[in-house]
Amino acid sequence: MKFKLLFLLSSLSLFLFSCEQEELIPPKQINESAIGIANAQIIQSVDNYRSNLLVEGRFEPTADPFLVQTGTSYGFEISSNRSRNGSNSARLEIRNEANQVRSEITLEGETQSERWYGNSLYLPGNDWDSDLNPDGWDIITQWHAREDAGEDARYPPIALVVSKGRLSMVVYWATRAENTNATVSGKKVFDLGTLEKDKWLDMVYHINFSHESDGVLEVWKNGEKVINYNGPNCYNDKSLPYFKAGIYKRRWYDITKRVVYVDEVRVGNKKADYYDVAPSGSTLVEPEELDLNDNSKKLSLNLINANSDLFIQKLTNNAVLDLASLPTKNLNISATTGSDIGSVVFKLTGRENKTVIQSQAPYTLFGDENGDYQSWIPTEGEYTLTATPYSGANGEGTAGAPVTVSFEVVNLSTDGSGTPKVTMVINKDEPITNSRRAILRIKAVNATEMRFYDDSDSEWTDWEPVAAVKSWTLSKGDGSKWVKIQVRNAANVPSESYFDGIILRTK
Repeated sequence: MKFKLLFLLSSLSLFLFSCEQEELIPPKQINESAIGIANAQIIQSVDNYRSNLLVEGRFEPTADPFLVQTGTSYGFEISSNRSRNGSNSARLEIRNEANQVRSEITLEGETQSERWYGNSLYLPGNDWDSDLNPDGWDIITQWHAREDAGEDARYPPIALVVSKGRLSMVVYWATRAENTNATVSGKKVFDLGTLEKDKWLDMVYHINFSHESDGVLEVWKNGEKVINYNGPNCYNDKSLPYFKAGIYKRRWYDITKRVVYVDEVRVGNKKADYYDVAPSGSTLVEPEELDLNDNSKKLSLNLINANSDLFIQKLTNNAVLDLASLPTKNLNISATTGSDIGSVVFKLTGRENKTVIQSQAPYTLFGDENGDYQSWIPTEGEYTLTATPYSGANGEGTAGAPVTVSFEVVNLSTDGSGTPKVTMVINKDEPITNSRRAILRIKAVNATEMRFYDDSDSEWTDWEPVAAVKSWTLSKGDGSKWVKIQVRNAANVPSESYFDGIILRTK
């Protein structure tokens, strides 16, 4: 039985108890008529600035009104090492050696569906090496569900996640009254770019919690609006979620520890706005006018893991995608841009051909279902993809600058399922021969069998074991002779055919 500590820092009392469940205490509901603002002396009322706050935590000098979930003496402290504004911040830490799951500060549960939130996070670079294992993700801010009686703990419906060195917002929802992680109605992942370390990350959220279509999730990162989502964003529970910040780690692999500093945590009521909850000094970046031909705002094409809905890599021109080394063969391709757009037209040609128009984010080549990316297992070969943004829906309005990339899909697996390839030359690449007897020299990769086709015959030969040299009799009659070869791997996947020619002159 493991022990965890719960610090109720508003009264600086300490409780010790044991619990095996993921969540330790079901938070109470916020009573808006009774709750106060911690450290109220630092609030200045200027033109109603910060006048709509329910909660403010500045850690100057206490941590009112937070509960803290941790399991060690070093898991939480009010630290003067760094602060977003003022003298202190909350420092939270977990370590691999202790097999810790979480160290977080929490607030009580919500009673109203519409809220504004703001906080500032600092992730030291030395403590945030990228965990490249797909199950090694970390949650640094979340809104956790308050499950109905009899329901198991589930993934948080809204979470700010660090995975493989990138930051993303992950949203789950369920419309049924009873649900589990396996039966949620949908999931949506918003990629927020490379994780920024060794600097304060200012986040602002406007949320209307709902498991139906009237849900709202607006997110600003360092003053710039990065998410504008309308739709379901929580579970169909009797009670609304509650706020948590700090570190929750999915699983430990090669990483030794995680440390995060949290400062300027604010919660505003539905009358609040960005400036009521934003960290001090966080300047709102006004959106620029739409200019689809601005080169700095061209579409960016991204390879997506359709299993986890997470970013894998940028899709650049002449990229080679090895299915053996990618985290999955179930892929999708998304388009993002620095401008507001109405739609994206994708055109894929090559081994597979597809044209699709997407009028709602996420803009993806193979679509999504309620935010869950649809899967594409690409056929090995060469492709060209063009994506064109438009100012209006359905590929209408002003067309922006198209982005075109060519890429190749291969499978270099060593288990026999790798992409088979072959080349061949006739008679050491001599242009002319006076004998029907020829020698084929063959170079094959990921191949176990081969077969041949003479241009004067109508059928392929039978499959035979791959060899480096093959004796071949050219068809009768002088003139140009063409011989094709094809190989296949242990999984019976055939290669593209390759051919070579020579001129036969017997007279």
